[in-house]
Amino acid sequence: MSKVLFPLLFYCILFFTNTVKGQAKNALGIGPALNSSKRGSYNNPTGFGGRLQGEIKLLNKISVIPAIGLEGPYSGYFGISGKYYPADRFHLMAGGIAYIGRDLYTGVGPSLAVGYQLLASKRHFIDIDLHGDIIKVDAKGHTTIIGLRLTYNFSFSRQNKD
Repeated sequence: MSKVLFPLLFYCILFFTNTVKGQAKNALGIGPALNSSKRGSYNNPTGFGGRLQGEIKLLNKISVIPAIGLEGPYSGYFGISGKYYPADRFHLMAGGIAYIGRDLYTGVGPSLAVGYQLLASKRHFIDIDLHGDIIKVDAKGHTTIIGLRLTYNFSFSRQNKD
């Protein structure tokens, strides 16, 4: 059964997706995340979680991304970033996060990401982002968090095709 199901699913995805120009949009997204750091709260350097984000178009290739998430090794965060599309399917993000750690350390830190659009139609997008954040984990110092986020986004406006 799986020998037939996988190719059928693959061709359906290809049939219903289009290549669109890398462009800012007004969208809402949600997805899972996997993070890792050298030092984390309660000696737990790896964490799973999820993220809810918006995208607010400012210019054709520039948007603002407000986001909230529950991810390890920090417990929860609110972030705001600028997103730039230098080429089709690729984007760069830079901004900051305000976080609450499991051991009640709170603070703010910088956040950077590079991403790629895996699938796209005129209203639906799946993005994968490699991100890095710097947070304070205890009274002794900071740590860098590196992670991957996979986000499904729904665009409220139709996107232009290539």
